[in-house]
Amino acid sequence: MLLKRIIAVLLGLIFLSFVAVQYNDPDPLIWMGIYGIAALLCFLSAANKVPPSVLWLAAILFAIGGVYMWPERYEGISIGGGDIKNIEEARESLGLFMGTVVFSTLALFKRIGSSRVTR
Repeated sequence: MLLKRIIAVLLGLIFLSFVAVQYNDPDPLIWMGIYGIAALLCFLSAANKVPPSVLWLAAILFAIGGVYMWPERYEGISIGGGDIKNIEEARESLGLFMGTVVFSTLALFKRIGSSRVTR
């Protein structure tokens, strides 16, 4: 249980670092909000204050967002590797997919934890 909380806090800190680097983004407030919500969900999960259904919903929404944001042409994520619009969209999409993986994992952690309690 302690390891799950530590992982959730570390993931929340990673998402907070994503918030911090959005200041030079073309649309910083949108992405600061998205990554801020992701960090908040991680911290709430660490404190057992968010139900798995909310985490699953967030995972689904982030996955939909990741598909929606995927660039027309993937040109990598490194500056200088192609059209900056495609690179920026790829980065944003991958960030959303990371959220999907994180929220799904945290929801599964909760399921594993609750199944041990009911045995």
